[in-house]
Amino acid sequence: MRRFDVACCATVLAVALGWPVTSPAVEFSLLPALPTELASERLLLDAAVDGQRVLVGGEQGNILYSEDKGASWFQADVPVSLAVTSVAFAGDGRAWATAHDGYLLASRDSGATWEVSLTGSDVAELSVNALEAQVEALRVALDEATPETRTDAEWALDDAEFALDEARIAIDEGMTSPLLEAWFIDERVGYVLGAYGVFLRTDDGGDTWVSHADRLVNPDSYHLYGIARSTSGTLVLAGEAGTLLRSLDDGATWERVTSPYSGSFFGAVGPADGSLLVFGLRGNVFRSTDEGASWQLVDTGDRRTLMCGAVGEDGSIVLAGAAGAVLRSTEGDANFRIVDVGNSRVFSGITQTSDGRYLLVGFGGVFELPGAGNE
Repeated sequence: MRRFDVACCATVLAVALGWPVTSPAVEFSLLPALPTELASERLLLDAAVDGQRVLVGGEQGNILYSEDKGASWFQADVPVSLAVTSVAFAGDGRAWATAHDGYLLASRDSGATWEVSLTGSDVAELSVNALEAQVEALRVALDEATPETRTDAEWALDDAEFALDEARIAIDEGMTSPLLEAWFIDERVGYVLGAYGVFLRTDDGGDTWVSHADRLVNPDSYHLYGIARSTSGTLVLAGEAGTLLRSLDDGATWERVTSPYSGSFFGAVGPADGSLLVFGLRGNVFRSTDEGASWQLVDTGDRRTLMCGAVGEDGSIVLAGAAGAVLRSTEGDANFRIVDVGNSRVFSGITQTSDGRYLLVGFGGVFELPGAGNE
């Protein structure tokens, strides 16, 4: 019997016997996700694949898994009913999911059962640790500032101290903003991105996490939406208001690059040809062939907002988003064609199954890209 069912039965028994019920009120979102046959048809926000196993996640803590490449679905045992914003595999049966209110969930059985790895208070505490070090460094910089640089140094310190105060409050009250993306390079190294500049890294497979937000040039704490890696190892971060950062040393240091667009980027992918692609509002797609140093506009002929992307095993690239937008490059380059999917759904996640089919998720659940072999 599920923990939620046990709690309900205990309460009913107590009332029937006339015992006082004094349990404090619990927020619905922090109760285990309720089982429902409609889970696969509700709002789903992301998808991931590991061999035959497909994982999708969405509203009210709904995480589903398939053992037959999406032909049938089972609802996972999830300890919270928070909206799940992303899912990711990390090898050896490990899986991760980000959720609202700063929650990070972990699974050791490829997504069948889940546990809370980090709460919003935990993430806030990690942020405090990083911000305290940043504030101390900025105080030293202010002491050493010249008359020409003193004003900028004072502003930077004020911003950091304000962010530190906010993070300290969140330790007690919990975060109210979501984590947005879990992404792993391999079984040990992974990142978690979030609203208001949350940026966490693990080097031990998720046993411990450290905030790396202080390593980013992101003074306005813009939301971070997507991360990708080129075939040569360059990392790129994409986010709100044209935020673009790159790392040439496996994430040890990050530099902000000149953005070609002031609107938000909602994702990034690293195609097989060695380039990098970022995409977002109003159908904007930009490509870099020099490890993220410069970016060129890709004319796709479509202005619908793009929210997700995937690179297939065959090198093909699919981008998807609002109003049924689906773009595909079968050559693995930036020559995209518009795919007519016959509907105007909003797609927020995409993955490719082991037999080459593309699965999209969004409003209305799981949708398979039409055509033989998705062509």
